[in-house]
Amino acid sequence: MRRAARPEAGGERPVTHRQGAGGSAPAVRRDRMPGPIGLVRRLVFGRPVPTAAGLAHRLPIYLALPVFASDALSSVAYATEEILFVLAAAWALGNAGPATGLLMPVTAAIVVLILIVVNSYRNAVHHYPTSGGSYTVAKHNLGVYPGLTAAAALAIDYVMTVAVSVSAGIAAVTSAYPVLYHYRVELALVGLGLMALVNLRGVKESGWTFALPAYGFIVAIGLVILSSVYHYLCGTIVPVPPAAGAITPIAAVSVLIVLRAFSNGCSAMTGVEAVSNGISAFAPPEARNASRTLAILAGLLVFLFAGVGFSAHVYGVLPSHTETVVSQLARANFGHGFLYSIVAYSTLAILLVAANTSFAGFPRLFSIVSADGYAPRIFTQLGDKLVFNRGIYTLTAVSAVLIVAFHASVNAMIPLYAVGVFLCFTLSQAGMARKLSVDRQRGWQASAAFSAIGAVVTGIVTAVIIQSKFIQGAWVVVVLIPVLVFVGRGIKAHYDWFSSRMRVDPREFSPLRDPAEPLTVITLLSDLNRGALQGLNCAMDIAGERPHTEVRALHVELVPEATERLRERWRRYVEPFVGKHVRLEVVQSPYRWLIPPVLDYVDRMMRERPGTRLVMVIAEFETGNPITHLLHNASARRLYAALRNKPQVMIVTSRFFIRDVGTSQPSQPGSGS
Repeated sequence: MRRAARPEAGGERPVTHRQGAGGSAPAVRRDRMPGPIGLVRRLVFGRPVPTAAGLAHRLPIYLALPVFASDALSSVAYATEEILFVLAAAWALGNAGPATGLLMPVTAAIVVLILIVVNSYRNAVHHYPTSGGSYTVAKHNLGVYPGLTAAAALAIDYVMTVAVSVSAGIAAVTSAYPVLYHYRVELALVGLGLMALVNLRGVKESGWTFALPAYGFIVAIGLVILSSVYHYLCGTIVPVPPAAGAITPIAAVSVLIVLRAFSNGCSAMTGVEAVSNGISAFAPPEARNASRTLAILAGLLVFLFAGVGFSAHVYGVLPSHTETVVSQLARANFGHGFLYSIVAYSTLAILLVAANTSFAGFPRLFSIVSADGYAPRIFTQLGDKLVFNRGIYTLTAVSAVLIVAFHASVNAMIPLYAVGVFLCFTLSQAGMARKLSVDRQRGWQASAAFSAIGAVVTGIVTAVIIQSKFIQGAWVVVVLIPVLVFVGRGIKAHYDWFSSRMRVDPREFSPLRDPAEPLTVITLLSDLNRGALQGLNCAMDIAGERPHTEVRALHVELVPEATERLRERWRRYVEPFVGKHVRLEVVQSPYRWLIPPVLDYVDRMMRERPGTRLVMVIAEFETGNPITHLLHNASARRLYAALRNKPQVMIVTSRFFIRDVGTSQPSQPGSGS
């Protein structure tokens, strides 16, 4: 098709900027964001971090520890108490023999299991230095389905950790200030939002933010333990009198009760797997620093958990519904003075920030799963602060739904907690046992044996947790994990299908060559203005000089008077330039609908010109203001949504940037818009 001169409306010819062949566009600095929205964004999230500065924002060990260990450290505040409360279930049986003597054997068994699990994860870190999490280990050594099971279980555990930790922290606040109890859901959502905001500001910023609560808690509980050991060695232990609501042990326990106490006390281990999922966040050498962080975490966790258990044993602390075990120990050692307040507030702080482990681990887990194609690929993209912000948004949204649904009640959510993490422990250690036995490197026998033993023990713990909490809500996790695995496989199948369909085959049609089939380009006109003329220019550019190509301007008649005005302007401003090469077609819409007449016209075109490719050019207006932008382009957005499912229709957006009248070129006489 040969066309004449191009139309110019208002004396201003729309300009199209193109990159020359073989050229490369210069790098553009986008770190400066002028305007009020940019300033607010800069204030809330901080300066964007360029990719080149990524290494500088990696975490050294002293910052990685509070980021990845807050969940594990916070569990020290309640793990011993969980053991005692489970043992209390047998104390009402009426048989002889106190059960408090079982606290230390159960604690010792859990300490041994902590060391086995951490050793297994350290092996995973060295064998999978890019990402040694449960998902990777299980998928590579046990198969895709065990890997997806580990990923699904760990994702559920991360979400539950956030919901439970935030709710527990708010419960501590409302206990101190009962007037806030009726606002616990709102307070929990605010706390959740603050946690998300801190993590969206960057990994290093979150490390500095959570360093004080983490290290403060370590020091405070360490003082309690050291003071208890001192009094024990000096023989000055004064047994703690039962607190209000305490349960007095008067009976023996069964093997099943001991197993349940052991499984509940294993809550001290939650969070230790996060380091292996976040190797990419460590400063180089990543694997060595992650391994050292795991070793430090294991040492601190063993010291604090065993120390609290020992202190509770020597002081004869009994579980109470009104005062925690840690609070009773602090009161026994320090009274109600300054040090007691330090312990109380540091415990509150670590409970509030325990969810940070999930904010550090969940986005990285999903980025790994997404890179393998089992989750939407948007989770692999880093934000401008070098964090996986879409993973943070998802974790925040799902956790918020849980908090609202369960009214921020820890007791209501706790049955769903810990099932996933121990299933991950089991699969990861089984995978490492197989990996070590296959590779058979030096000293593999001992490491493989430890991993196998750990897999068996954590598997038993998983079974006990499911059995004891199935009716209370653990069944939800048992059902949800297979559902997530099924969804992951479906996503992978879609991506595989998409790749096979999009793979380039030189024997087939190449979009880089001139198409053999005819082409029809349609631009939609509601009125003849400068934006519409630029859309027409765009349509003519697409058509070019190809044979068997048509360009049509389509107008849907909603108001007859507007149609007559459009015809008049078309004859005056467009027809003298394009002649008969572009046809103006008007379709009736007696019910004043826009979308159905356009779809009918497209279908008619496909029937009239079978085998044709159809390009629909949709004109949009850019006002330069995000608020006033919402006042335009509503019809364009609806039309785009309606046409996107038409398989033989390509959609092109022609964007017209509206300039200030004072800066535009002078209008030519007789021009209109």
